[in-house]
Amino acid sequence: MKKILLSSAIAMLVLTGCGEDKKTTTVEQTKEEVKIVNKEESTTTVAQEATKMMESVSKENIIEVKDDVKEAVVQTAEEVTQKVEKAIDEVKTAITPAKEETKAAIDAKALFAACASCHGLNAEKQALGTSQIIKGWDKQKLIDALNGYKDGSYGGAMKGLMKGQVATKSPEEIEALASFISNL
Repeated sequence: MKKILLSSAIAMLVLTGCGEDKKTTTVEQTKEEVKIVNKEESTTTVAQEATKMMESVSKENIIEVKDDVKEAVVQTAEEVTQKVEKAIDEVKTAITPAKEETKAAIDAKALFAACASCHGLNAEKQALGTSQIIKGWDKQKLIDALNGYKDGSYGGAMKGLMKGQVATKSPEEIEALASFISNL
């Protein structure tokens, strides 16, 4: 009986010991599995949070970049506008004296010298006895008549003769000549 008891005790110890190892192994395996699951969940959570943060940052960056671009475009447009206005002013400033020099360079009295041979020194004669006396005409009437002779739309019998006289005259010369005659 002692042998049976001893055998039973040994069997129990062996069975209990083996069972505890299995239980320990099972508990350790469960702990490892829980750790793996927790790691996976943590990784997933971290990845989701990172994605949300990136989307948020991206949207904020896009808005900031859009605002920065708008400001840069507005500033550049203002600078270009100022430069264009400055250039226009410079051109106007350069052109004005040139126009005045051109007007000053046109000697209307010298131009009228060619006219005086037919119209008289003070424009008081009928040219070749057939035209009108041009003294007393206003500036615009003279400009219209001279341009009409130039393009062939004005004049009677003397049309051909006058066309040759004004054909080479510039608009500025015609204006200067008309101004001079209207002031005689």
